[in-house]
Amino acid sequence: MKITKNFPKVSIFIAARNEENNILDLLHSLEKLTYPKEYLQILIGNDGSTDRTEEIIQEFIAQKSKRCTAHYQLFNIENQVAELKGKANVLAQLAHYAKGEYFFFTDADVEVPECWIEEMPKIEGVATGITLVKYSNWFEACQAIEWFFALYLMKRMTDYKIPSTAMGNNMMVSAKAYWAVGGYEKIGFSIVEDYALYKAVVDKGFEFRQEFEPSLMTVTKPPPNYFEQRKRWVTGGIASKSILIIPALIQGLVLPILLIISLLSWKVSVYVFVINFLINFFYGFKILKKLNQIHLLKYLPAYTIYMYVFWFLQLIAYAMPTKLVWKGRSYS
Repeated sequence: MKITKNFPKVSIFIAARNEENNILDLLHSLEKLTYPKEYLQILIGNDGSTDRTEEIIQEFIAQKSKRCTAHYQLFNIENQVAELKGKANVLAQLAHYAKGEYFFFTDADVEVPECWIEEMPKIEGVATGITLVKYSNWFEACQAIEWFFALYLMKRMTDYKIPSTAMGNNMMVSAKAYWAVGGYEKIGFSIVEDYALYKAVVDKGFEFRQEFEPSLMTVTKPPPNYFEQRKRWVTGGIASKSILIIPALIQGLVLPILLIISLLSWKVSVYVFVINFLINFFYGFKILKKLNQIHLLKYLPAYTIYMYVFWFLQLIAYAMPTKLVWKGRSYS
C-alpha cells in the first residue's frame, strides 16, 4: 500500500550487538529510504558491544549534516528491564522513545529496500515482509531457498487467516497494538522475541499480514554460526509452541526414516527423493519467478538434499547438552 499524503510518523527499531562488520550496510540502506525523513525516527540500541559498533554508528551520524541526522538516535543499553535479555531487552527500552504510529523492526545485519516504509501495509496489528539470504556458495543458496519456501508457507497460512509467525528483521507493528499487549515488558522474555510479539498481538485480536512481494524484500547475510541460529529457532519454537515447529520436526525426522526404508528397498527412497524434488521444482519455479530470483533454480537439487541432511542435524544440535549461545551471550 503506497502512501500519497498524510504521512504517518514511523519509528524504526534496531538492536545492535557486536555488528562492526554489518552495521554500515544497514545504515547506508536506511539513508536510501524514500520515505520523507521528517516522518522517520531511527532508534538504535547498542547492546553492550565490545567491538567498534558504537564508534561506527557515531562516526556515520557525525559525517551527515544535523538536518539529515535529526531522525537518528543512538542509545547505549546498559540496564535490564522486566527480566528481559538480549534483543527483547533492547527493543523494550527503545519503544519508550518511539514517537511513531507504526513501529518497524529490522536487524543490524540487514539491508532494507528503498520503498520499505511505503510498501509495508499500515494495519492495526502486525505485518511482515520477506528476506533474501545473501549467498556465495551452494550452502548459502540453499538457505536462501529455504527462507523463501518457509515464507511462502507463512503467506498461504495468512491467506487462510491462520496465524504463523513474523520475522524480526522485516516486521511492522502498529504502536496501538504494541502498547495494547503491554510491550515486551508484559510479554516477557523469549529467545524468539519476534514470534512472541507477533503471537501476543494476534492473540489480542489485531490484524496480521504476511506480504510476499519483491518490493518488501530485505537482504541479510547468512549466519556466521549456522547451528547456533538453528538451535535458537528450534528451542524457541518448542518453548513457544509455534505451529511451525510441527513441520520442522517432521522434516528433521525424514532422513533417518528414509535410511531405514532404504535398508528394505533403496528404490522406495529414490522414488521419495524424486517426487520431493519435483514438488520443490514446481513450487520453487513459481516462488523464485515471482521474487525475481529465478537464478536460484539451479540449486534446487542441492536444496532437496540439504533439507534432509541439515534439518536432521538441527535436531541433533538442539538435543546436544550444550548451552544456547546467540550474539555472544549464553541463554539457559
